[in-house]
Amino acid sequence: MGATIDTTGSDRRFAAIRDYRLIEAIDDREQDDLARLAAEICQTPVALVTVLASDQQWFVARVGTDLCGTPLNDAICTHALDADELLVIPDLSIDPRTRDSAIVAGPPHVRFYAGVPLRIGNGVAVGTLCVIDVVARPQGLSTTQRDMLLRLARQAVTTMELRRLLAERDQTLQRIAEAEAALTGNEQRWQRLFENITDGFALGEAIRDTDGRVIDWQFVDANHAWFALSGVTRDRMLALTGRQLDQAAPASWADDLHRMLADGSPTGFIHHVPNIGRWFRGHCFRMDGDRFGAILRDITLEHATEQRQSALIQLGDALRDCHDVADVAHVASALVGQTLNVTCAGFGRIDAGVTRIEIGLDWTATGGASLAGRQTIDMFGDVAGEIAAGDAIAVDDVHMDQRTAGCADALLARGIGAFVIVPVRRDGRIVSAFIVHTGTPRRWSAEEIVFLRKVADRVEVGTAQVESEARQNLLIQELAHRLKNTLSMVQAIASQTLRGSIDRAPLDAFERRLQALGVAHDVLVERNWVGADMRATIGQVMAVFGCSDRIALTGPDVALGARAALAMALILHELGTNAVKYGALSTITGEVRLDWHVEDGLLALSWQERGGPSVREPARRGFGSKLLRLGLAGTGDSDICYDPAGVRVTMRASLSELTGG
Repeated sequence: MGATIDTTGSDRRFAAIRDYRLIEAIDDREQDDLARLAAEICQTPVALVTVLASDQQWFVARVGTDLCGTPLNDAICTHALDADELLVIPDLSIDPRTRDSAIVAGPPHVRFYAGVPLRIGNGVAVGTLCVIDVVARPQGLSTTQRDMLLRLARQAVTTMELRRLLAERDQTLQRIAEAEAALTGNEQRWQRLFENITDGFALGEAIRDTDGRVIDWQFVDANHAWFALSGVTRDRMLALTGRQLDQAAPASWADDLHRMLADGSPTGFIHHVPNIGRWFRGHCFRMDGDRFGAILRDITLEHATEQRQSALIQLGDALRDCHDVADVAHVASALVGQTLNVTCAGFGRIDAGVTRIEIGLDWTATGGASLAGRQTIDMFGDVAGEIAAGDAIAVDDVHMDQRTAGCADALLARGIGAFVIVPVRRDGRIVSAFIVHTGTPRRWSAEEIVFLRKVADRVEVGTAQVESEARQNLLIQELAHRLKNTLSMVQAIASQTLRGSIDRAPLDAFERRLQALGVAHDVLVERNWVGADMRATIGQVMAVFGCSDRIALTGPDVALGARAALAMALILHELGTNAVKYGALSTITGEVRLDWHVEDGLLALSWQERGGPSVREPARRGFGSKLLRLGLAGTGDSDICYDPAGVRVTMRASLSELTGG
């Protein structure tokens, strides 16, 4: 089926592509480098940086194809525009969105796609960074490949932003050049142009020390937009130097200004002014002598969008490492609190009646009021009905909102002047909510509400996953307990059945082998039966013999599959038992050295006894000998040498055989 673009937001995308001059960026070398890195990292034959314009999909950068673009109907990237982070389609030929696409059904028969939407400063997705393969990939991308593709996409956006900055600079320089030309003929015309530039524009002059080094600057004039953006009056601007006007100005600015005046190269910066809480993008350029022009643009909203998107990516990374419900909530709360610059952020469970919420470990700013613990929903005013319906609650001012006016004083007493509650639904009912608040009134934007909704949903999914893992671990522990009880019962039945036997040796050997299985079983339980560490398995099996001070272990960490761990436990138990009864460990001076190493995918294990009685080959071979002959993987790759100085056993097996289930 042909791809269909949702027209919502299309005009914003087309305008952004035009403003950023992205179509003109085709064959951009920096973007080509990013596409090549994406192809190499994801091991795909094709990688693209795309722009989805009104007429077709353009390839700003491409690896593995000579095409400059495709019709929109064949543009798989249209499906990635609305993705939060990354869209992966393992097999395009069976996905209903793409199976009828011309490039899937016909040449070049593409099968795999992974794309990251490229969102520029205002949050509009203008295209993608994507990788394509002609072979389906059921497993998609690895964690490392996903992470690197996201990072490369951010670099692609940065390159687009730099392109826009250069375009803005050129436009501004053009306007200034026109203004200067007009000034020579008509000073009044220049003044009108100067005042009507929508960006903040100021004229400055460098201040130098006795050595001629720039140490500060003085603004001599500015337009109305500059004063509106900076919050500085004309009198204050003329009375103070640049550093005095902006205490947050980096020390490096003076050096940047010195270089710019020396070589004429314009310089740009992004700057945060804490006292007004705004972010600015600026450009400075030399005019004449020590004079320079400065252009200022407010990018607070763009920066906030970038911060929220970055926080969502960080949250995804952080939640993968959380294995406790409280950790999930606290990690998310800290990210939200710092990103939105609120007083407190927390996640809590809501009871079935939507009357109470139990908030876990929350995040609070310095001096902020915590909401951790059990809270009543009514504490936040008349909001229970909206929460039960799944609606987000945004209160800008507790005194002015009719839902909270009746309890405004109580809320302010707890340090809550404005708040947002975003409920989360699971299995048809509201089960949890994310809450943020500030101590003073604040206007919550629609983008912030959407951000909180995404965070809340991710936290609920992360919490459900952790709870599922906990239930799985509990089940494994229960099964382990029952299995150990079964082994004990088998041992008891064998003991009772053979009690009258004249020769107890077979029964003792049987019981010891059951004990060895139990030891290996304990190691596997610690790893949830996904395998066991070789050193831990050897250490626990050999500890049974009480001669740890005379048993030397040397070798790297090797992960064993469950079957290999059980086999190794039985083999080492046989060797240890023989060493204690007849070999090196039967004397106080005997020693055992157990070495293993890995080379070319092959593990070799060596058992060497020294200092015990003289050894001779046994007259008959029992179960233990047969077990040793089978080796680590049951393939028979083992050598047993009955050296009079001590038994030597060498066993070999491929890692692929040992790490399997």
